[in-house]
Formats: sequence, structure tokens, C-alpha cells
Amino acid sequence: MLFVLDPTSPKFMVFEKLNEELLYFLQHSVAGGRFKRSLLSRHAVGQACWDNAKANNAGAKGDLTRDKFHKLFLALKEEAQAVRHQLFVTMQNNQNLNTFFSAPNRSLLSFLSDNSFKALKNLASHLYCSTKDLQGVITAANNKNIGNHFNDFRLINGEVCRACGMEKLAPFRAHVDDEEQWRADYDHQLCKSKYPLYAVHPDNLVPLCRTCNQDAKKAKDLFKCTNGLDRLALNPFTEDAHNFLTVEIENLLDPEPKAILKWNTRNAATLDKLNTWDDVYEIRNRVEGKYISIVNIIQDEINPSNAQELDVGVQSKTRQINANTLKRKEWAFWERKVFSAINAVDKSAFWAQLEFSNEQGEEGGEYIIQGD
Repeated sequence: MLFVLDPTSPKFMVFEKLNEELLYFLQHSVAGGRFKRSLLSRHAVGQACWDNAKANNAGAKGDLTRDKFHKLFLALKEEAQAVRHQLFVTMQNNQNLNTFFSAPNRSLLSFLSDNSFKALKNLASHLYCSTKDLQGVITAANNKNIGNHFNDFRLINGEVCRACGMEKLAPFRAHVDDEEQWRADYDHQLCKSKYPLYAVHPDNLVPLCRTCNQDAKKAKDLFKCTNGLDRLALNPFTEDAHNFLTVEIENLLDPEPKAILKWNTRNAATLDKLNTWDDVYEIRNRVEGKYISIVNIIQDEINPSNAQELDVGVQSKTRQINANTLKRKEWAFWERKVFSAINAVDKSAFWAQLEFSNEQGEEGGEYIIQGD
């Protein structure tokens, strides 16, 4: 994460309830026997899960929540009782995600058969994708749905994605009720396909911008590279990257000087975490892509008419940024980094290019503004 999440970030009670329900089910499935109502809790969430079944919903397409629980129960019955007990204990003993980030167990469920793992994954995914929206579950969570939670989250953590600082979590619309506002996708820090025990864990779900979640991260594993090697990752609740980043201007005398993002630490563990953050969210490619033309950036943000205006304008962009601005304005953090790098080099080469660009662009700009 570029910025750590606020320690007062609200937890989504629906996920807390569903996480508790899954743990309850695994505990009461240890003994085996037959699939029955008592395998789910007597509370409203357990009842909502039980009632959400094909038998109770004529014309339902695909398995519903009770059916998913039933399929996991049948798969676990094929395992030894000791394995069922181990599954329950494993989930019970791994509820603290801070501990997991400090000492990741990448083979948490390696003792399960493929059939049981698949059934658990299917149930966990269904709990997140569909069961969270059941009215009985929402009622049990003080009538707060995921939209309500997102608005609470955004109120505390701001409108800008905490993972990248580049995009708004979701556009905010005037004259629209809170419950009708658009919301960001919730990213599973530990992806639910590889770590299904955390599919509805409230600490594992963080709202991110669309680019981070859908375009960059997808189902990448925070703790394992695509080549199978282990790696470490930043804990979104306790660690961030912004203090370990620097931007430098390279190839200053070339026609197109470049802004290059670098890590300014030699600590091996921190470097590993920064590299994971970069790989998962494609941070370096996005930053260097945004600022691929320094001259264009200077023109767009400052548009100086002489070298003095260029110098003053660049310096103004290096001022310390208010914390609230970082929460409101996309790219604010990165813009200051880049302009600080520009301010540290000879700006005469930029002005020479800007003069030529201004001469070429003035006539076309007037045409657009006047509509001639």
C-alpha cells in the first residue's frame, strides 16, 4: 500500500458475521454424521444461510448458500475426522492477519484433498459474492450493507485509492443518496481462490480503485511470485511504501528525459515488500507511464511563459502537501515527487523544449477556445 489504512477504519459487520458462521460450521462438521440444520448457528445469519437453498427457492439457478455448505460437508466426510478437526483448528488459529503478514503460511490448507479444497473455495466465494447480500445477513449486521460500509470507509480513509494514490475509489455524485452512491470493488489481499479461509475475513477486504483491483492485481498471490518463489508483502493496516520512494530524472539531455521511480532503502525485507507491491499493482509502470513526457507535464500543470515562471512554478509544486489533499486528489503524492525531481536538475533544457512547443501550440489552442 502507498498509504497505510487509518487505524479507525470500520470493519464490515456482514463479513464478521459470515466469517464467524464459516468457523461455526467447520467446528460442528468435525463429528461427521448427516447434514442438518444444527451445523449452522441458531442466529439470524445461520438461518439466512440455511433458508437460501434450492429447496426453498423454486426456479433458482445454480447452488445457493445451503447447497454450498452441503457440498463442503459431503467432501469433508470423505476425509478422516482428524483432517476435519485440523481444518477447524487451522481457521481458528489463523484469524490474526497481522500474524499472517509477519510470518505467512503459504501452504495453510495443503493437508486437504483437492475435492475438499475446491468445495471450500466454492463456498467461500459464494459467501462473499452472494450471501453477503441476503437481507437476513444484512439485518443481523445492524442493517448496514456493503454500500453503507464503503461510505464509512471512504469518510475516514479518503476518496483516493490507498494502494496507489493514483485514482479515486469511486466517483462521488451530488444529489444522490448515500446508499445509491457508486462504490469501489473490495480487494481480497489474500486472494480467495488460494486462501479461501479468508474469503470473508473482515481484515482481508480492502476497497481499491478499479485499476489496482481488476486490471493489475486480479488473483495475484501477495506471498508467492508467478515463478513459485516466496515473497513478503506490505500489511495494509500497519505498513506503507511512501517513505521508501524516490523519483529521479534520467537522460536529461535527451529529447525526452524520463522520470524513474526507485526504492530508497537497503533493507532486504522492505525491498522484498516494495517489489511485491510494485508487481501486484504495477506501480512503477503506471508512474513512469503517467510521466513519460516531462515537458508535457510541465506544460499541462504550469504552462510557463518564460524561464522564471517555469522555475517558480516548479518550486510551488514541491511544497508539502496537506494530508487531506492526499486523501482527496488523485496523483497528488506522485506529482510532488516528480516536480521535486525536476526541481533538482537544470531546467534550462526543459524551457528550450517548452518554447518550441508553445510556438507550435498557440495557434491551435486559440482555434479550440474560440471555436473558429
